[in-house]
Amino acid sequence: MYKEKTASNQRLLILSCSQRKRSTQGLLPALQRYDGPAYRVMNKFMRVHPSEARLLDMYILSAEFGLISSCKPIPNYDRRMTHQRAKELQQPVLSALKQVLIRKRYEDLFLSLGKDYLRVLNGYESLIPNNLKVIVSRGVMGRKLAELHDWLHEGVSESPDSQTKVVQQDKAYLRGIEITLTPQQIMDEARSALEKEQNTPKYQVWYVQIDGQQVPPKWLVNQLTGLPVNAFHTNEARRVLQQLGIKVYSR
Repeated sequence: MYKEKTASNQRLLILSCSQRKRSTQGLLPALQRYDGPAYRVMNKFMRVHPSEARLLDMYILSAEFGLISSCKPIPNYDRRMTHQRAKELQQPVLSALKQVLIRKRYEDLFLSLGKDYLRVLNGYESLIPNNLKVIVSRGVMGRKLAELHDWLHEGVSESPDSQTKVVQQDKAYLRGIEITLTPQQIMDEARSALEKEQNTPKYQVWYVQIDGQQVPPKWLVNQLTGLPVNAFHTNEARRVLQQLGIKVYSR
């Protein structure tokens, strides 16, 4: 059942910084500077659901700057989180988190951090108020992105027709491989591959409808190109399928 959020339903999100950044000179707000997959999920959520986004505070754990607001202007930089850097940042970051939790009362906290970044927050549990629900996202990137998507959209009324728009072209390219198949040929390839699969491939957020089954876009593109699924991103798979006239749906 849809549950409308109110001003008291304040939520807090903490993400790792991203190696992928926009190279724009000068300063950019951190949310615009970082350009990794999680930031694309977040930016889309803010565009589509601005009223819900106002109930969300976002902070970023940066290897360079520590714990910063997503609004903080930062330059382009290149610094990785190391074990030594995590030790250096631990106390300043925990102090900063303590102040964040003192300034505002939150109902939910979602942590989506890499293993090295989680080390920085060792001991954060002692700072958490009793009424604050905490989720720590773990696992591979695809799983973490799905959990972030689901957490952001919890209680949000979605359109039942939510799907990527189809703009069909004659061909598509991925990692230098040209794909020239019609939608019917793609469906035939998918059906043939599914007959050989012992178990239906599991999707997380995005899926393609093959008769009565839902399959991940990356699995389908793998069947069409032979590229391993870890060689490209879900967004790339969606783009390729969209160009070839295949609808990709969001659960």
